[in-house]
Amino acid sequence: MIGSVIKSTNPFSSALIHGLNIDSSCSQRSLRSSDSDSIFHIRLLDFELQVERLLDAGLRTRPLAIISSHHQNGTIVSASAEALTEGLYPGLKVALARKMSHSVMLLPYNASLYARVHQYIYQTVTRYSPVIEPTVYGQYFADLSGMRGIYRDNLNAGYLLAKDIRNKVNLRSQIGISINKLVSQIATAVVPETIYRVPAGDESNFLAPLNTEVLPVSAEPAINKLMHFLLLRQVRQVQAVTADAEASPVLFGKYHRRLYQEARGQDNSPVKPPHKADRLSEQTVLTADTNDEAQLLTAGRHLAEQLAYQLRRRRQIAKTLNFEIHYTDGFKSNRKGTLTANDNATVIAEVSRLFRLANYRRNRVRAIILEAADFLPVINQLDLFRPPKDDRLSRSLDQIRQRYGFTSIGNAAGLIATRSYPEEAQSNTEILLKLKSIGNSPCASG
Repeated sequence: MIGSVIKSTNPFSSALIHGLNIDSSCSQRSLRSSDSDSIFHIRLLDFELQVERLLDAGLRTRPLAIISSHHQNGTIVSASAEALTEGLYPGLKVALARKMSHSVMLLPYNASLYARVHQYIYQTVTRYSPVIEPTVYGQYFADLSGMRGIYRDNLNAGYLLAKDIRNKVNLRSQIGISINKLVSQIATAVVPETIYRVPAGDESNFLAPLNTEVLPVSAEPAINKLMHFLLLRQVRQVQAVTADAEASPVLFGKYHRRLYQEARGQDNSPVKPPHKADRLSEQTVLTADTNDEAQLLTAGRHLAEQLAYQLRRRRQIAKTLNFEIHYTDGFKSNRKGTLTANDNATVIAEVSRLFRLANYRRNRVRAIILEAADFLPVINQLDLFRPPKDDRLSRSLDQIRQRYGFTSIGNAAGLIATRSYPEEAQSNTEILLKLKSIGNSPCASG
């Protein structure tokens, strides 16, 4: 069963590896299971491209690139293999990309769509271990320590996990297994196999033939320049230089110890599940995309009333209020404010102000999100120079809503046909339909 998942060895990417060959003995060692090699890194290569092609089958054979925006100063975030053959590459300016190729389809970066798929896959991964750390879109760390009795061995757990992701969302994933997060993440970046395990104790040998760019510390400008100056192209060369306890601190300064550890695959950072901060969030997806300011203000007012109701129940105010607009083309805009009171009038006024600041484009809006954080208790301190705020209307509305539900009464200005933002997908078919309706961005040809 495992043999059907682990492919035959292929040459690694020449951009990251120089002269690395996996012999049969190494392949056999990687097939041996060890409970100490329990840190997984799950990577969905070209995550954004896979998601776009999942929702639109017509894009699967076309040259495609994901761009930060359609502005001429926008850049390519990700490019398909077909686009790469035409000379496009990540980081290329959109204006230059349009001149170089007219056949590549340019799609705007749809963060709301990718976030929803990323969260859905995260819920799938959490079924295999309670200790999961999501990172950037399409990447996750998992700690399966002590799970050997459930999955027999870690390779079998990796096979089941990759198969589950494939069945749920039809996306290809790669899984690296090692003793720590650093080596597992590098394994998924350079090894083309679906599942690859670095045996405990082999971290230094695994990293030795790789290009120095795989080390996270190489992203530091000072270290990057120094490596180019010293012609340190492979990790084995860095291992040799940092082994000199006298010369290494002089050359690399404060980065000496970090470089020493990374070059040998040493990493003690634990897999940390996401910390759920205390926050309140209200969001809505409009029944029809629109740029009508009156309708959008009405939707924002409705969210503001919902948020104010929640704040009054908690007897709190929010030091941070974030208003976010998601446009049809995938672009989003947000502004931050603060709340000094939790009555309807105050919250609605602040949300209306943030809306006018955030909505500076003429494009149609698809969704609005309102989020409050950094809560403080309400202090009913009287102002000597101003009359006390009359919140009797808000309190009367609260009494009715507590008895008959929030939707039992409302302001006439807040009436708008909206549908609630979906929180969880129930099946593969349902999630595809919901994601397509929420985040499928229109195609724009280069």
